Amino acid sequence: MCGIVGYVDFSSKTNPSVIRSMAEGIIYRGPDSSGEYHSKSNIAHLGIRRLSIIDLKTGDQPIKNEDGSVVVIFNGEIYGYKNLRNDLIKKGHKLKTRSDTEVIVHLYEEYKENLVKKLNGMFAFAIWDEKKQKLFIARDRRGIKPLYYAHYGNKLIFGSEAKTILRHKGFKKEIDSDGLSYYFYLGYILGDKSIYTGVFKLKPGHYLTFDKTGLKVKKYFDLDFTKDLRKVSLDTLLERSIEKQLIADVPVGVFLSGGLDSSLIAYYISKFEKLKSFSIGFSERGFDESKYAHYVAKRLGTEHYSEEFTSKDVINLFDEISSKLDEPFADASLFPTFKVSKLARRYVKVVLSGDGGDELFGGYPTYQAHILAKYLDFLPTYSYDFLTRLVEMLPDSLVNLIPTSFKDYKKKKLAKIVLSGLKKENLQERHLYWMRTFFLGENNLYKKPDLKANFGKESWGNLYPSKAGQVIDLETYLPDDFFFKVDRASMYNSLEVRVPYLDNDVVDYAFSTKDSHVNLWRTKIQLRKLLENKLPGIAKRPKKGFGIPLEKWLRKDLKNLAYSLISNQRLNEFLERDKVDRIWSEHQEFKSNNSGVLWQIMIFSGWLENWL
Repeated sequence: MCGIVGYVDFSSKTNPSVIRSMAEGIIYRGPDSSGEYHSKSNIAHLGIRRLSIIDLKTGDQPIKNEDGSVVVIFNGEIYGYKNLRNDLIKKGHKLKTRSDTEVIVHLYEEYKENLVKKLNGMFAFAIWDEKKQKLFIARDRRGIKPLYYAHYGNKLIFGSEAKTILRHKGFKKEIDSDGLSYYFYLGYILGDKSIYTGVFKLKPGHYLTFDKTGLKVKKYFDLDFTKDLRKVSLDTLLERSIEKQLIADVPVGVFLSGGLDSSLIAYYISKFEKLKSFSIGFSERGFDESKYAHYVAKRLGTEHYSEEFTSKDVINLFDEISSKLDEPFADASLFPTFKVSKLARRYVKVVLSGDGGDELFGGYPTYQAHILAKYLDFLPTYSYDFLTRLVEMLPDSLVNLIPTSFKDYKKKKLAKIVLSGLKKENLQERHLYWMRTFFLGENNLYKKPDLKANFGKESWGNLYPSKAGQVIDLETYLPDDFFFKVDRASMYNSLEVRVPYLDNDVVDYAFSTKDSHVNLWRTKIQLRKLLENKLPGIAKRPKKGFGIPLEKWLRKDLKNLAYSLISNQRLNEFLERDKVDRIWSEHQEFKSNNSGVLWQIMIFSGWLENWL
């Protein structure tokens, strides 16, 4: 796991001091070593900060091929790389290291851009081809690892985080209006946009090439819903994935929340080795899962470490995180994820995580809502307004009978959000409305973004509604919210996080299987079935989101911090002050829960002070 930076300039000579400055901005991504490559032609310059995980002695980067004409810098891990390495040696390639990085160089020699189709892992890498005077950059299928770039005429700049590009001389920082719209609608920035004008994210499953003819971006991966899976079980696939992802030359642990996804990962790890596990707890019962994490740890015999997250942690961490967070990001679970990453880093250098289990195996109530929409499709639009009023009048005891696996969320509020979303005919817009309103409420502080602009061909068009919702999450929420959060929280602490559910074969299974993941009454049907014989005490657990009690804390413990941030006069350039003040007053007077949107403003205020 590393941080990569670089630029190619066909109009002037590159400058070594620039690349060093770019790399120094992300030194936490790779504190173990650094490296540079300056092309003979003075056109390309690459930089790397390395977090040493595999081949500690000879795996430093950049790494070249035999004659030095092809060079790579690489962030991530390639699973099963030893098989690829053996195949390359049989073809006559001479490899000097035991690292997965060197495999990429020789795969490029053999297959050029098509090498990406042979990779199973999480990655962002850049290859400079000196003979062709061409840069080739690729990002993994699901966007687990980040890659940003900016293109100006004959120049292309790139790096693992947006801040690397900001450090390039001559780059002028300006806020991108579309990026800001996405942030204030979703709490994160969707697709290839960033918060900065001219800075783009390379989308998951895409690669780019840059030479004297210009920049080309191409998609190399689409989900396959037709894989033949009759000869393999999910149980076997997950076990294989964990076995591959345990390979490392440093200690490996696991994030263990006590939920289905992480508990199943921990179970499989325990079959191969004794592990250390890590969790975060809360004193507020509605947010705390620590007792379940301790239950699983005891059953599996893990060496378990846990800490409590409190409002004081938000106060203590706010400046530290804001100083590193170069794009505004309003998922408050970034803060406890940061703390559990810091805890884990004291004992291990790599952890496995259960991220992706919900999106692949049907863990969110929105998927049930899509099924409900299918059954209510015959109703005219105005009927949903009547049903919303009816729900409001019903006693809570009756509304609580609504089938959903999401615990500790008010069923009446959930029902009203679902019914309001059902009025939207477009499935994608409906789904994103549910996801944003679930966390942020109805208040929208900025102009609504054009959500359709982020999607080309609707790959979910002919799918059953609940699976269509899973695909939308896989293309939006998972890479742009979840993986952004996990990447930043872990890498700020120089910790690598691996996600076994995103193994190529597991993803293929999840979207090709004919067996249901979710229905109106149950979620994660297949994962629960796996757990019944492994960890029966966890198999029937309802889902609990990983968040913090903002509603309560913003009225008490975080009130002073919040007020100082939302009072920032620089906000007035972007937001209506009257609206901000009204949202604050309504929350403090218990008229509504505006915690999500207030947190958005707080994070944006901190970002303004640090990055603009």
